[in-house]
Amino acid sequence: MSLSLSLSSQTASSHKGFTLLEVMIAVAIIAMTFVSMLASQSQSLSIAEISRFETMAAMLAQQKMTELQLEEFDELGNDSGSFADEFADYSWQTEVRELNEDDTGIEDVEGMLKFISLTVRRGQDDTKVFTLQSIIMAKIQPADAEEK
Repeated sequence: MSLSLSLSSQTASSHKGFTLLEVMIAVAIIAMTFVSMLASQSQSLSIAEISRFETMAAMLAQQKMTELQLEEFDELGNDSGSFADEFADYSWQTEVRELNEDDTGIEDVEGMLKFISLTVRRGQDDTKVFTLQSIIMAKIQPADAEEK
């Protein structure tokens, strides 16, 4: 009887702990998880930077477009520049062209509509470009009371 007890106690003690293979597999799983978490973090930072640019560029483009809409219609033309000190790394460029009947399908529209394409760029990076487009109409002069 004592022989069977000693065999069972040896078997129980030999299964305590992990084998080298089990440890290596566990370390490999942890390493793969860690690498995918780092890749995910890097992607999150990249997306945050893109979102920050698009938000800022949209705000600056809307501000510049409002300035253009307040200008005299006849003075609108191609132009470029940069924003104030706080946003000195952002620049803008406008391309303005008059729309005619072929563009709009509206008769007698000559000299009344202008298409504005406003591009906001950050630095010299061609991947950080935001474009806003709008059509502006000339102010309609009221008819004189005598003509009525």
